[in-house]
Amino acid sequence: MLESIDALVALETFGTVSEAATRLRLTQSAVSKRLHALQAQVGFRLVEPDGRRLRLTAQAIDFIARARPLIAELRGLVAHPTAAAAPPRFSIALADSIASSWGPAVIRRALRALPGAAVELHAHRSVLVLESIRLGRYDVGLCTLPEPARDLVDHALVDEPLVLLHAELAKRPARGAPLITIEPSSATWRDVVPRLRERHAALLAAPMLHVESFAAAAQMTRAGFGNGIVPLGLARDLRLPRGAYRPLAGISRHVALVTRKTVHELPAFVALRDALTGAALSAASAWSGAGS
Repeated sequence: MLESIDALVALETFGTVSEAATRLRLTQSAVSKRLHALQAQVGFRLVEPDGRRLRLTAQAIDFIARARPLIAELRGLVAHPTAAAAPPRFSIALADSIASSWGPAVIRRALRALPGAAVELHAHRSVLVLESIRLGRYDVGLCTLPEPARDLVDHALVDEPLVLLHAELAKRPARGAPLITIEPSSATWRDVVPRLRERHAALLAAPMLHVESFAAAAQMTRAGFGNGIVPLGLARDLRLPRGAYRPLAGISRHVALVTRKTVHELPAFVALRDALTGAALSAASAWSGAGS
C-alpha cells in the first residue's frame, strides 16, 4: 500500500501519470496499476479527468493529507527503532545540482567529525526531495528551499551565489546570445527569479533556454550555445576559468537541511546537522574567496 500511496502523491505533485512514472523511475503502466490497486483498497474514486490531465478528487486530497504523517512515522520506526540506536545512520536526499557539485564533499567532511555515523545518499529534484521526506522515504533533505515548508523542520545551511557563465568560456558574455539556465519549475529558479528581475532585468530580456540540470546548462554554455546562469559551487567544481564567469550581485539560492520533526529531535541528527553546517560554511568561505 505504501508504494501505491507514493504513486498517488507523485501524481498530485507532477500532474500526469507519465511525469509521475518518470520521477518514480517506473513505467506508466506500473503507476496506473498502483493507483487502481489503491482505489480498490480505499473504496472511493481517487482521480478524475481534467482536460488531458488527471486531477485528484477531494477525497483523494484529504486521504493524502491524513496519510502522509502516518506513512512517515511507519517508515521512521523501521529506519530508527530507538533514538539511542548505534551507530547512527541516516538516509539523505540531495537536490541533483547539489549532488553534482559540492554536496557529497561537504557530507564526507561532516562525517569525519562523527566517528561511527553513516549515511545513505540519494539525488532527486528538490520538489521530489521534499515530498520524499514528507513520506518518510528519506530522513534528511539537502536542497533549495524558496520558502519554509510548514509541515517540515528546516535549518538554513548556506546561501550559494549564482554566476553568469560566458559562452565558450570567453572573457565577457556573448552579446545577443540565449541565456541558458535551470527550468522555471525548479526550486532554485523560483527562489532567485524575483531578485533577478529586480537587479538584473537586462539578463532576462535575452531569449531563454531552460534545461533540466545546471550541469547541462554549464556544458551547453561551455560549447557556445549561449551564456548561462549556474551556481558558483558547480562552476568551481568544473574548474572553469575564473575569468569565464562573474558573480551576479545579490543573487544566491537558499540551501537548507529539511527533515521531519521526529527525526529533527534525535540527538544523532542534531550532531549531524551541526557537522554539516560547519562543513557547508567552510565551502561557502571558499566560494567567497573565489567569487570576489
